[in-house]
Amino acid sequence: MFENNHTESKPSSTTDKLRPSKLPGNGALPDEALASEMPKQGERNLTCLKDKYSLLRSVNDGELEPGCSLNSAAHHATCKYNWPSMLGAEHFPAYGEMVENPNLVEAMASKRRKIFEKNHTTRISRPPKAPRLFTDDDAPSQSSGRGLLLFIDDDKPQPLSATAVDEPSPSNLPGDEASPHQAVAPPDKRPNCDTPDQEEQKKTQTGETMAQFIAEMPKLLRLILSNEAGPEVGTLCSCESGQYRTVQCHDCFKYETSCEQCFVDRHQRNPFHWPRVWQPEGFYRKMDIACLLNNTYSIHVCSHGIRCRSPAPPQKVTVVDTNGIHSTRLSYCYCDGYPDYVEQLMNVRLFPATLRSPRTMMTFRVLDEFHEHHLASKKAAYDYVGALRRLTDGAFTPDVADPYLQFLLVMRIWRRLLADKHTGQAYNLSSFFPHRQPGSLVLFCFGCPEDGFNMEKGWENTPAEMKHLNQIQEMADGNYQLNAFAKNNDPNDVSLETANGIGYFPDEDVVKRYLKDTVEEQEKSTCNYLKVVNNQNQKKFKNMRISGVVNIACSHLIIRSSVNLNKGEGYTDLAWKHSLSHTRHNRDCSHHGTTDRMLSYDCMCQYCVNLVKRFTRNFPDLKHIAERVRCSIPALHIEGHKDRCKYEFHSAYIPGAGHFHGEGIETPWAELNQVGAATRQMNHGHRMGVITAHYTYWNWLKTVKMHITLADQYREAKELFEEKHEVFLRLCVSFEDRIPGWLTLEKMSPRLPNGIVKNIYEHSKSKAPSKEKVYQELLESSAKIQEIADTGDDTVLLLQEGLAIQHLQERVRGKLTLNQTETVQKDIRSRRNELTKHIEDFRILQAIVMPRVDKLVSALSSTEVEKEKLYLPSDIQASDHESLQLTMLAQMEQKVRLGELYDSMKSVQKAAKAYSVTHIKKREDERGTNAGLRSTLALKKIEVERDCCVADYNRARTALINLKFSGAHDIPPMSIADTYRRSTFNARQLGDSRRTDGSLFRLPALPAMTYADEVKEGSDEEGPIAGTLAVRRKRAVRKIKSKKEDNTTELKKEKGDGWIWTTALIVGANSSEDLAEYEEEGDRIQWFRAREEMERWRETIEQIQATFLNIIRGHHFMQKSWSKMADLRAAPAANTLYPHTAWSMGHAAYARRQAKMYEQFYINSKNTYARLWF
Repeated sequence: MFENNHTESKPSSTTDKLRPSKLPGNGALPDEALASEMPKQGERNLTCLKDKYSLLRSVNDGELEPGCSLNSAAHHATCKYNWPSMLGAEHFPAYGEMVENPNLVEAMASKRRKIFEKNHTTRISRPPKAPRLFTDDDAPSQSSGRGLLLFIDDDKPQPLSATAVDEPSPSNLPGDEASPHQAVAPPDKRPNCDTPDQEEQKKTQTGETMAQFIAEMPKLLRLILSNEAGPEVGTLCSCESGQYRTVQCHDCFKYETSCEQCFVDRHQRNPFHWPRVWQPEGFYRKMDIACLLNNTYSIHVCSHGIRCRSPAPPQKVTVVDTNGIHSTRLSYCYCDGYPDYVEQLMNVRLFPATLRSPRTMMTFRVLDEFHEHHLASKKAAYDYVGALRRLTDGAFTPDVADPYLQFLLVMRIWRRLLADKHTGQAYNLSSFFPHRQPGSLVLFCFGCPEDGFNMEKGWENTPAEMKHLNQIQEMADGNYQLNAFAKNNDPNDVSLETANGIGYFPDEDVVKRYLKDTVEEQEKSTCNYLKVVNNQNQKKFKNMRISGVVNIACSHLIIRSSVNLNKGEGYTDLAWKHSLSHTRHNRDCSHHGTTDRMLSYDCMCQYCVNLVKRFTRNFPDLKHIAERVRCSIPALHIEGHKDRCKYEFHSAYIPGAGHFHGEGIETPWAELNQVGAATRQMNHGHRMGVITAHYTYWNWLKTVKMHITLADQYREAKELFEEKHEVFLRLCVSFEDRIPGWLTLEKMSPRLPNGIVKNIYEHSKSKAPSKEKVYQELLESSAKIQEIADTGDDTVLLLQEGLAIQHLQERVRGKLTLNQTETVQKDIRSRRNELTKHIEDFRILQAIVMPRVDKLVSALSSTEVEKEKLYLPSDIQASDHESLQLTMLAQMEQKVRLGELYDSMKSVQKAAKAYSVTHIKKREDERGTNAGLRSTLALKKIEVERDCCVADYNRARTALINLKFSGAHDIPPMSIADTYRRSTFNARQLGDSRRTDGSLFRLPALPAMTYADEVKEGSDEEGPIAGTLAVRRKRAVRKIKSKKEDNTTELKKEKGDGWIWTTALIVGANSSEDLAEYEEEGDRIQWFRAREEMERWRETIEQIQATFLNIIRGHHFMQKSWSKMADLRAAPAANTLYPHTAWSMGHAAYARRQAKMYEQFYINSKNTYARLWF
C-alpha cells in the first residue's frame, strides 16, 4: 500500500507522464503548482515526490490501521524513505512499546502529522535553493529534519541507492518558468545521479551484502528477540491432557511448545536436548531433562526398547555433549542379567571416562567434533570444555560440572581408536602389506613408489637413464617450536602411538638404546650456514626436556617419521632410519640400478660427510641405502651457504632430480607451530599422541587432493619446459661451433656422488677481469665504430663521418647524466669541442656530396652541438630522396647502417656482461665509503656506456626503417630489459628455474606446436560416492589458470632477419686474452645451465606422470583390500596387537564404506590424469 497509493492514467507523452495527478487529502498539492515548480532532475525526482506525498496522505488521512499496519509502515518508511531523518529519530519509539501500548500508536500518528505540517509549512517559506547531491557518508543528520529524496523509476522498480538530494518543496523546486520541462531528460537518456566518486568506487559484493544487512538490522534484532517466547505459551497442550504448554526446545527444528510429558515422550531418543521450561516470572529457563516430571525422569540405555522393563536404580551422571554438559540421571538395563556398563554405554554411543562404575561419559558426537575442531583450528581441550560449560550456563558457569581431566584422558584413548579404525589395523589390514611394519599407524604416501603397493609389474627392468621415474625424494628438517618443558612426568604414562615403531615416532626403548650406544661427534663446521649444527643458542633450551623435533617427509609433503631432539639436530640419522624402517623388503640388490633415492637437508654439506660411516656403525642393515642416496640442499636454504655448496649440492645440477627444491618440508611447520604452545606443557605420552594425530591429519589433507596438486604442477612444468626448451635451442644455434668442445670438457670433468659434474657451471676465479680492464676493453670496443676508413670515396667518407658524429653525440648526452663533477664537465667540454670540429668538416663534405640539402641545413636553429641534426638520407623523408638526388646515397647508407647495427649489438652484449661483472665485484669486494664511491662511479660509467650502445642500436634500426630497408620492421627494438642476462659469475639464484635471459642473448621465437585446450575440471556429476550426500547447488566451473589462454591461434612465423641474433657474441682478436677467456666461460656456463634447467623440467613432467600412475594403482589396491575385508564372514585371525575376534555387521559396513571411498579416489585420479593429455 506504500508503493502504489495512487493511480494514474498512462501518459500520452513525456510531458504528460511527468505531470502527477492531483493528490487529494491533507497533503494534496495543485497539479499546476507542482508542474511549474518541477526540478530539473527529471521524472525520477517527480515520481519519488508522488510516492512520498502518497505515503504522507495515507498517514494524515488515518488510512493506516493501529498496531501491526502502522509498525510495518514505520519500518517500511524507515528503510525506503529514511523516515527518521525526515521527522527526527526521537519520534520513533521502540517496537515493544507500540505492541504493549496500542494507545501510543494513535498518539504517534497525530504527533507525526503535526511535525510534518510544521516542517512542511516552514520549508515552503524558505527561499529557493538548488538541490545538492550527496551520498550516505555525507547524508544529513536525523535531527536536521531534512528528508532523503530517492530516485525511483516509474516504469520498473529500482534498488534503493545511496544517491539522494535535499528534499525540495513546491516553493523551492528550481526550474525555468518559460520552459518548465527544459531540463527533463528523455526516457532513454535519464540523468546520471551518481557522482564521479561513486562511479569510481563501486561497492563490492561483500560491501553490498553488508549494507543490506545494516539496513535490516532492526528487523533482524526484532525477530531474534521475538523467538525468546511465543504467544502459545500458557495455552492448553494439544495432547488433550489438560496440561499447559510450558516447555520449548531450541535444539529441535520448529518444535511446538508442549507440556512436560509431551516433551519427554518426544525426546526419549534425543535425551540431551535442553528443555526450556516457562517460569512463573515470565521467562524460559534451561534445564536438564531429568528435572522434568518432578525430578523423576531418567535416561534408559536398554538395547531392547526405548524404556527398559528391568531398569537399574537411576544414577546421577555427567554427560558431555556438543550442546553442553548435562548433569542428569541414567538407568542401566538388567534385562539380560547383571549389566556390562561399558558395553551398554558404547551401544548407545556414550564413551565412559572410566571402566569401573563410570559416572562421567562423553557422546561419540562430542568426541568426533572436538577431534575435528582441534585438528583444523588447533583449539585446546581446556578452551573447548570451557566453551561447553559456558554454553550450559553463561552466567553461573562455576556451578556447572567440570569434566576437563576426564575429557583429556578419553580423547587420548579416542585418538588411538580412530587411528586403528581409519588405518584398517582393527581389521588386521597389515596382512595385505607384508613389507610394512605390522600394525603401522602411519598414513603412507600414495605417490611415492612402493614395491608391493603401487608399482607396476616389471618395474625392475626400468632403464638406468629413466630411474628417476622410480625415485623417492625425501626431505629432512628440524623444528624448535614443538618442544617440551622439563616437568615431573608419570613414568607409567606411556605413549599409545609409538610402541613397536608403529607410529611416526620410533619406539622409546629404541631411542634410549640408540642414545646409549651412540657417541656424540662434534664435527667441525666448514660452511658459514651450519649454525644448526654447532651454533644453536643453548639458552633457548633452558628447562627444556625436548628441544624440538626433526622430521622426514617426501616431496609430496607426506610426513614419514619424526624424532624428538635434545639440544640440536643430532638425531637426523635416527629419524631417517625410522622412515626407512616403515617398509622392509627381503630381496637382493639387483634392482638398485633401476631405483633412485634423494635426500635434501639444510645442512647436507656437513651431514653427508660421514653418513655412510655412521650408518655402517649404527644401522648396518641400511648401509646400502646410505651408500646410494644422492644428497642436496634446499633451494632457499642454500642461499646462505658458501658458493662451493651451491655448485655441489644444488638440485638444479643433479641429473634426474627433476624440480626437487626440497623446501616442502617447511610447509607443515606453519600449522604444527600452532600446536607447540599446548604440547610443550603436556606430559610425554599425551604430547606424542597429539602430534601424531596432527601428522596424520596433515598427511590426509595432502592425500585427498594430491591429484589436483599434481595437475597444477604438471601445467606449470609443461609451460616452463616449453619455454626452457625454446631458449636452449636458441643457444644451441648461437654456440653451434663450440658445443662439441664443451661436451668433451664435460666428459673429462669429475663427478660428485650425487651426479653433479664439477667445474662446468662456474667461472674460474683467476679469469675474472678487473673493473679497470673491463671498462677499457669496453671503450676500445665501442670506439671501433668511430674509426673512419681512408677509402678516398667522398660518399663513403661522408656516411662514416656522419655515423661517427652521431656516436660521439650519444656519448656526450650520456655524460650529461653523470654527476657533474669537475672532471666530468672537463670531459664534456673536450668532447663538445671535438664534435664541433667534426661537424664543421662534415658540413664541408656534405656540401660537395649532398648539395641540394643546403637549404635544410641553413634552416637549422642554433642548439647544443650534441643535438644538432646532420641531415643524412635517413634524416630526410624517403619521398624526397629522388628530388634531392639522394637515392644512391640512401642505398649506400642502408649497407653502412647494417654494419652499425651489427657492431652495436656486439657492443651492447659486451657492455651488459661488463656491467654484470662490475656490479658483482662492487657488491662482494668493495668495502668502506671511499672504495664504495669509486666503485659506484665506475659502475655508473659502464651503465651509461651500455645505455649509449642500446641507443646506437635503436638509432641504426630507426634509420633502416626510414630508409625503407626491406625487413627493417622485423628487426626487434632493444630495451634495457633485453640486455638482462643471468649472471654466470654468480651461483644460481633463487627463482632462476623460472626466469630466462633477455632477448639479446636468445634467438627469435621458434614456432610452438598447437595443442587443444584442456578439458575444464569441476564437473558436478557425482561418482559412486560423494562423501556426505546433500542437495548441493550447482557449482560454477572453475577456470583452469594458464598463461596461454588461446592455444589454437595461428602459429607465429619465424622472423626473417634472424642473423642479428645468431652472430657470434665475442668481439674478436683485439680483446685481451683473459677477458676473451672469461666471456668464453660465460657462454659455456650459460649453455650448460640452460640445458640443466630444460632437463629438470622434462624430468619433472615425467615424474608427475609416473606419480599419477602410482596414485591410481595405490587407490585401486586399497579399494580391493577393503572390499576383501567387507566380504569376510568372520573376524580376521587374531594377533598380538588385536586379540579380539568378534565380528559385526558394523565391521563390514565400515569396510564397504572405505572401499567405496577409495574407489571414488581412484575414479577422480584417473579422470584428472586423462584430462592432462600426457
